[in-house]
Amino acid sequence: MELLRDILLNGELLEVEKNVQWARRLHEGYAQILLEDREFCALLASYSTEIERSRALMEELGLPGLCSYCATKIQGGGCCGSHIATWYDPIVLLLNLLMSVEIPEKSYYEDSCRFLGRDGCSLKARYHFCVNYLCTRIYQHLHEDALTRLKSQSGRELFLSWQLELFLMDFFSKRGANFTGPDIPL
Repeated sequence: MELLRDILLNGELLEVEKNVQWARRLHEGYAQILLEDREFCALLASYSTEIERSRALMEELGLPGLCSYCATKIQGGGCCGSHIATWYDPIVLLLNLLMSVEIPEKSYYEDSCRFLGRDGCSLKARYHFCVNYLCTRIYQHLHEDALTRLKSQSGRELFLSWQLELFLMDFFSKRGANFTGPDIPL
């Protein structure tokens, strides 16, 4: 059983590392062009603002403490289990690099998402599940008006994320660039 767990974990690590490396290659090849594009920069700035608003609201509502408990005390990391990192594709990781986020080399907490840091998620651009999912504990912790505010703010963040992902997919398609990442040996 322990061997099967190690094989699955190593497969997850390899998949995540391939996506991180592909995002870094895209960043090296295209960051300058993207960061000179006015439309892209305006979208990225708006997105960054909405991310900051989301984080401020989460702080106001006391969610970081609630979420960090699950991430560090529940075996498998709760919502931030190690398998979550496999959902992060090169496009979302590229958005982080374009916002000057350093992608961690390994998990801060064993058995947790590679991107979970000591103070929560170390990424600015997050996978839609990570932005949108609210567990039972959060529903029990928050009043209805707070839940409404949180869902509304998450929606604004996700809408801009979607717009940026579409922009990038179109950008790379027009250049004939592979933005999903090949099966590259590491």
